[in-house]
Order: sequence, then C-alpha cells, then structure tokens
Amino acid sequence: MENQHYLRGVQLFSLGRYQDAIAYFQKALHDIPNDFNSLFHLAHAYLNLDDLEKSEDIANALLKIDPDDENAYFLLSQIYFSKSEFKKALEIINKAISIYPYKADFFGQKSYINLNEKNYESALKFANEGLALDPNNKLCLNARVQALTKLERKEEVSSTIENLLEKDPENVYSHANVGWSKLENGNTKEALHHFKEALALDPNFDYAREGMSTAIKAKNIVYNLYLKYSFWMSKKSSKQQWIFIIGIYLAYRFSVKLLSNTEYTFLVIPIVIAYLLFALGGWLMESLSNAILIFDNYGKYLLDKDQQKSGQVFLALTLGAVLALITYAVLENQYFLLIGFSFLCSLIPLPRGFLIDGKNKKIFHFAIGALMLLIAFLGIFFTDDLMLLGSGVLILLIAFTWLDNFIK
Repeated sequence: MENQHYLRGVQLFSLGRYQDAIAYFQKALHDIPNDFNSLFHLAHAYLNLDDLEKSEDIANALLKIDPDDENAYFLLSQIYFSKSEFKKALEIINKAISIYPYKADFFGQKSYINLNEKNYESALKFANEGLALDPNNKLCLNARVQALTKLERKEEVSSTIENLLEKDPENVYSHANVGWSKLENGNTKEALHHFKEALALDPNFDYAREGMSTAIKAKNIVYNLYLKYSFWMSKKSSKQQWIFIIGIYLAYRFSVKLLSNTEYTFLVIPIVIAYLLFALGGWLMESLSNAILIFDNYGKYLLDKDQQKSGQVFLALTLGAVLALITYAVLENQYFLLIGFSFLCSLIPLPRGFLIDGKNKKIFHFAIGALMLLIAFLGIFFTDDLMLLGSGVLILLIAFTWLDNFIK
C-alpha cells in the first residue's frame, strides 16, 4: 500500500498547489527515507516554484539512487534548461534518450533546447521525431509550432496549430503558444483571441499575460515597428546580430560625414535622431509600452505594480521634458534647455529601474537617473556653466549604456 502522505502530495501537485504538495512529500520521506517517487515529485514541485537549486540537488540524489533512470535525467535536463544552461541540458537529455529512445517528451525537450540555441531546423527535426513516436504529444506539437514560425513556413504552422488545438482545445500553454506564433506573423487580432482563451483558462499564466500585453501594445505603430524588429533580430545568431549593429553604426557615421560636406547638412540632425532612437530604443521601449498600456481600458489590468510605476515615471519625465523645452522656446532661457535635456536622458535609466530584478542593477539605474536630475536642478548653485552641466549629464548617459551590461 502506497504512503498516504505521498498520495495526498500527488493530488495537490496535480492541482498546481506545489507548496502544499511539498509538505506532504517531505512527510512521506520522513516515513520512507530516499523513496524515489516522493523525491521525484518533490524535485518537480521545486522546479515549478523556480527553486532550481533545491530541485537540482534532489535530481542528483535521484541519480545516485538509480543511475539509469531516464526520467531523472529528463528532470535534470529541464532544470538546466530553466537555468539557461542549454549545452548541459542537451547533454543530459541525450543521456535520457540513450537509455530509453521511445519517449516523445525527450525529443520535445531536445527540440526546445535547439529553439533557444536558434538551431531552428534541428528543433523542427527533433519535434518531428517525437511526433513520430506520439502524434498527439503536446510538447512536440508546441515545439513544432515555434520552429515553423521561426522558419517562416506559414502554411505548415497553420496546419500544426489546427492539429494542436484539435487534440487539446483547452490547453492553456497551447493557446498562449499559438498566440505568440500569430503575433510574430503579424496577426494581432488572432493573437489576442488565443491569449484571451489562455487567460480564461488560467488568469495567472504569465506567458499568456505577457503575450496579451504585447499584443495590445502592438496596436501602437511605434511599438509595432519595434516588435517586428525584435522578432526579426531574435531569429539571428549573436554573431549576425553584432554584424548588423556594427553595420548600422558604420552606415550612420559614413552618412553623417558625407552629408556634412554637402549642401544637405540639414539631413544630419534627423539621421542622428534616427540612429539614437535605434541605439537607445531597447532601453526605452519597455517603459514606453507600459506607458501606452496605462491608457488602454484592458491593458492597464495586465500591468503589475512595478510596470505601472515604470509607465508612470516615463510619462512624468516625458511631460517634464516637453514643458521644459516649451519654456525654453518661449523664454529663450538655456537653463530650461538643460532641464529638458536631463529629463530626456533620465528616461533611459529611471523608468527601467522598476523593471530590473537584480538589487545592484536596480540601485545602479536609480542612482544614474537621480544624478542626471540633480545635476540639472542643483548644479546651477555650484556653477553657471550650463554647457559643463549638460556635458556631465551626457557623460552619465554614455557611462550608463556602457556599464549597464556589466552590473549584475
């Protein structure tokens, strides 16, 4: 007879009550130390709660109990996948397949690893191999949808989506996954439909909530262009991304230099502005999109508290910059130009600070943004050289763009 604590833990686990399930699995292990099934479900519960360290420790303990258990290897691969250690995850799932090459989920896992490594043809190949073992496997069907979307094979995507939703029309992950596929292919209306379906099934499913907010933001033409660029860039390897970015920079420098020696110097300013928007857009866009959602009747409910603060601060700084620049234009007082410039520069670190998880990085964002504003508002008490103060703000902005990648 199976342990009653274990059975209750499995029941709670199946209901998604992972924290409650953990308590029962621990009681079961108190009754039967090193029970493989209790340890296995306990590791899965920690994985679902994103406690990856505990989950990994238990998974390794499982492999000490049974070094040839393919499901324990599959679990460990999922843990490394969640930690974004894709090479390790691939090595371990290959071990699981070598032990038991007849389980579709193993090939679905391998497909997802290749998706994240941007090996889209390989991802499609492994998804198809899994579906050859089990044509109804949802992990492989979802991986196939993503791979075909990245490969821009739209007709095959449509047929796979139909098959996926026909097999399980109430699967929350499938609806969200289809929504992202539709969004990437530019079909915002259908994407919204599938995100709504997913959220109707599970209102707290973050993958669908993020998709819904992105789809709503995509109604804005500026954000829509940025989203298309992001999807396009996401398909490129890191090497290709750097080649493109460096190429854009060289084209910008060449254009400015060329135009500076002609009668078309008036084109230099819009080119500089366009390049700055391109270069700094990644820092601005998320906060801008949160500001957009604040004014949407439905989208505002998708924002958490930090996202709301980010959007509100973005709006406040933008309004401050506009008012300062208007005042400068009316009064011709260059001090207001400095204030407007400082507000615009602080748009990059300050609103984004609310969206950062790491404590040190969050402090860095707030500190740089606050210093920019302090220079504008208090610097005048120490010097009347407005050019010096403006240069200080600009140096802080440049330093921020360089140092942000190194602060953890």
